[in-house]
Amino acid sequence: MEIDDNEQTGRPMVYFSRADAQGVRLPHNDALVISAIVVNYTVQHIFVDLGNYVNIIFYKVYQQMKLGDIPLESVDTSLYLYGFAGNVVHLLGQIALPLFLGTEPNRKD
Repeated sequence: MEIDDNEQTGRPMVYFSRADAQGVRLPHNDALVISAIVVNYTVQHIFVDLGNYVNIIFYKVYQQMKLGDIPLESVDTSLYLYGFAGNVVHLLGQIALPLFLGTEPNRKD
């Protein structure tokens, strides 16, 4: 995997090699699901959606990660977030967490 900075967005770009496709039936058009290190915890089954407007961590996962020393910040309660089933989800707060992708020496945070 190779990671470069995207000049247009300032976000890192992620590339996959042929070796990453071993065992994958092609053509492949499924969702991208990854694992990453978030605040020293390996979080699995992260759904990558490039068209999203928010990054979601479920409260149960937040509790399991024992992030009590990193408090949730208040969020604008006039904003609505719709769940996967189309229902309105009430936001509990927002938080900025460090995220690490890849392995050394190519690891990015």
